[in-house]
Amino acid sequence: MEHLNKEDVTSLSRIVSDRIKEYIVTHKLEPGDRLPTERNLAETLAVSRPVIREALSHLETLGLIDKKQGKGLFIKEQNMSRLFQEMMFITRGDQVKFTQLLEFRTVLEQAAVLQAMEKITRSELEALTAIIDQAEKEEAYKEFTQLDLQFHRMIVSLSSNHYLLNLTEVIDNYFTLLDTSEKNETVSEEVKKKTLEGHRQLVELLQNRDRIAALDLLNEHLLHKTNK
Repeated sequence: MEHLNKEDVTSLSRIVSDRIKEYIVTHKLEPGDRLPTERNLAETLAVSRPVIREALSHLETLGLIDKKQGKGLFIKEQNMSRLFQEMMFITRGDQVKFTQLLEFRTVLEQAAVLQAMEKITRSELEALTAIIDQAEKEEAYKEFTQLDLQFHRMIVSLSSNHYLLNLTEVIDNYFTLLDTSEKNETVSEEVKKKTLEGHRQLVELLQNRDRIAALDLLNEHLLHKTNK
């Protein structure tokens, strides 16, 4: 364990973070309860301290735990919505809940598209196309993914519905945190082509005010993309 490189530590830490969440559930820890120390967690889960530290940092980013200087690790107070709390315990291994979350995310964007379609302007359609054109030139996976996210968030923002935008951002941020792709990874041509074709079709459907086709396209596009 002492000779793990940074990539190994990051990859293993995601597995360990799920095991820590299982520990929280098994031991029925509540908000404000203290977690074992890094050392004790490392011994309990049979992994190195660097891996535990990385896993805890990930859980802190998710908003599940709170590190208090000189005091220890605590389950964070419940200042999150019930939906967000439940999301923190969903992993790709829980296929039923994971799929339900994907379906919910799709329904949110479908609702946003119906609202945006009624008032979308030429300049807004051009802005969406500009994002697609920029993504077409991008080869790095991380940057391409960010442009993909930017495209979908812009569509949701065009609904002018504050709650739709906030909910989709919470879910999108969660999926981003689950992404274990390496920083220098190149986006595959298959994924790139499939994604951009879907985006261009959606812009065309928005322009033509084709409600049914747009909803069908989003259902196929979002579920296929995130399940790849």
